[in-house]
Amino acid sequence: MTTDDTRAASARTILWLALIILAGVALRLWLVSVSPLDPRFSDADDGDYYRRALRLAVSGVYLDDSWLIRPPGHIVFFAIWLHLAMALGMPHHGVLFVQLAQIAVSAGTMLLAFAIAHQLAGRRRAGLLAAGFVALWFPYIEMTTVLFTEASYLTLFLLHLWCLLRFDQSGRWRDLIAAGLALGAAALTRSPALYAIALVIGWLVLRARGRGLPWQQVVRQALVVACACLAVVGPWTVRNAVVYQRFIPVDTLGQINLWLDLDANEHRNTHIATLRGMPQADRAAYALARARDILAADPTRLFHKSWPMFQHVWKAQYIEDLYVRQSFHARPLREAAWIGVPGDVLWLVVVLAGALALASPAREGWHTRLYILAWLAYSLLTVIVFHVEPRYLLPIWALFGLMAAGAPWALGRASWRGAWLVPRLAVVGALLGLVFSYRDYPALIERGVRRELAVAEAQRAAADGDLVRAEQAWRDAGRAHPESAEAREGLALTLMAQGRDADAAAALLRGSSRRTELLGALLERPERDPTRLAYLEATAGEDVQRWTLDHLPAPATTVVRLGSAADLGYIAGFAPAEQDQRGPFRWLGATGRVALPLPEPLAAGSTLVIRATGGRPGITPLTVLFSDGTSVRVPVSGGVWRSYRLAVPAALAGVTVVDLWLSAPIFVPAQELPGSDDSRSLSVMIDEVRVQ
Repeated sequence: MTTDDTRAASARTILWLALIILAGVALRLWLVSVSPLDPRFSDADDGDYYRRALRLAVSGVYLDDSWLIRPPGHIVFFAIWLHLAMALGMPHHGVLFVQLAQIAVSAGTMLLAFAIAHQLAGRRRAGLLAAGFVALWFPYIEMTTVLFTEASYLTLFLLHLWCLLRFDQSGRWRDLIAAGLALGAAALTRSPALYAIALVIGWLVLRARGRGLPWQQVVRQALVVACACLAVVGPWTVRNAVVYQRFIPVDTLGQINLWLDLDANEHRNTHIATLRGMPQADRAAYALARARDILAADPTRLFHKSWPMFQHVWKAQYIEDLYVRQSFHARPLREAAWIGVPGDVLWLVVVLAGALALASPAREGWHTRLYILAWLAYSLLTVIVFHVEPRYLLPIWALFGLMAAGAPWALGRASWRGAWLVPRLAVVGALLGLVFSYRDYPALIERGVRRELAVAEAQRAAADGDLVRAEQAWRDAGRAHPESAEAREGLALTLMAQGRDADAAAALLRGSSRRTELLGALLERPERDPTRLAYLEATAGEDVQRWTLDHLPAPATTVVRLGSAADLGYIAGFAPAEQDQRGPFRWLGATGRVALPLPEPLAAGSTLVIRATGGRPGITPLTVLFSDGTSVRVPVSGGVWRSYRLAVPAALAGVTVVDLWLSAPIFVPAQELPGSDDSRSLSVMIDEVRVQ
């Protein structure tokens, strides 16, 4: 190939890689725009990460105030972008800033996948295939829209692998040091990476044996990479020793999760309550002691779930989430079907091709092949011993993807009639058996399609105002998938719209989803429990106010008392309910909405009354925007509750819903009020909106 040909080929590769990255970024931006998930309303890991990061961004203080000591890497990463949003005067867009930062990181992940696969296979096209897998597979797209560890961890893990491969070729110490630094940074995101330093040392030993290097050189290399890794992790370990007077290298997740997963599931909540009642420093030691007691009595308990967990790894994840789960918990899976369904086919091809490549001669060298296999085994072991979560499997599929990218050339090098035929056939047969014995996918998909067609019909009927047809369609969806929480919830909402609250309550499958529990609590009129509703609102994982305003058939009224048990379905954009000496209220954020469905058409000359107080001394301008476009500015005084009366525009006479948008300048109490640790973005307090 001439120099011009080489340059042309390089230019084509760069163009294709740029297009792949642009496509991957565009898909992630689209998913962010349609996803209702929000860590501000979550009691899961993402909510804990968000609250820790927000406190760090606002006050500069890092606290382990939950029941676990967590790795700090991704929390610091989140805090940087939350702080930037505040510095730019947009604190209410902090989550979006983090998501955009993760999307930028994912573009780097695509580049790393290209570079690693290119290096492993010696083909640019292999690099493009690997980058395409990272760019287009739905779980990799989704991980950048949520605030978990995986986006940063996967990038750091691949960076570590790329640096090792560069060292393998160049022998430069700086590449080995970089590999150790990247592994240390990955360990501060997910602690199992720290213990993988043993795998790196094994790789160095095998590499030295294959090349006849002296053992003294291997020792120096092992010390260099270990010291680089520990240089990153060490300061955090020292911090833990100072704060807790215990040796805690990174976190306490491993010991606590081990105990909880070894013991019976019915004891889990009791154990968590026990741990929460103990000093933070003592929890990991206590959990480890209990785990040792269990294993001393039954050493096989460590692997009591191994086979079911191993089977659980090899599933078509999107189909599993959309068609099997009782609830996919506000995730935009239906909207993403055009990516998710082909993505499961792509995943199966990648797994089979990657396995075939692993069962082929090692172009990259057996020390690297064994290193990849060791990482696969280590990752599988951790999820099998503890528990399988789809996000924990993403590094596994990344390694399969890197190997699959080179499969077209790896399979071409070795004859299918030679010694590699038997292991290849065995691998393909085993994987196909694992995947298709886990679920009856044809029957599952047929059932799922029937459910989805019924859901679509129910939504069309509801849009047309035909509640009878909508009810029948929701019942059809429930017959197709009896365990579906969504089908039960849709039916309940339709029955509520018909005034059949008792039937709606009976339709719900309690315990099947957070939305189900919310609807069940809302149907308990007039005995609604404000404490329970507040808990459900805070832990739903999505904006409950917006969801109930958009979907709940709220009873007609002329007044809504904010912070009470009866305000959901009428409001959006407000903070959780609070109470002072006067009674319940809510803080308004930057913008909010109040919609009052009236018992009769609005009379001309009506008045809007808003009872409010400012969050800071002086005047806070509250802008009220009516649905006809009329805007009124209300000077809300701080420190005193007052009723502000506004004339409803004459153009709205006769409407059946008074729809208001409220906005006011926000502030962060922890930044302005001495002694406050409140990191929320707030504006004014409102306790009542009334039309009279």
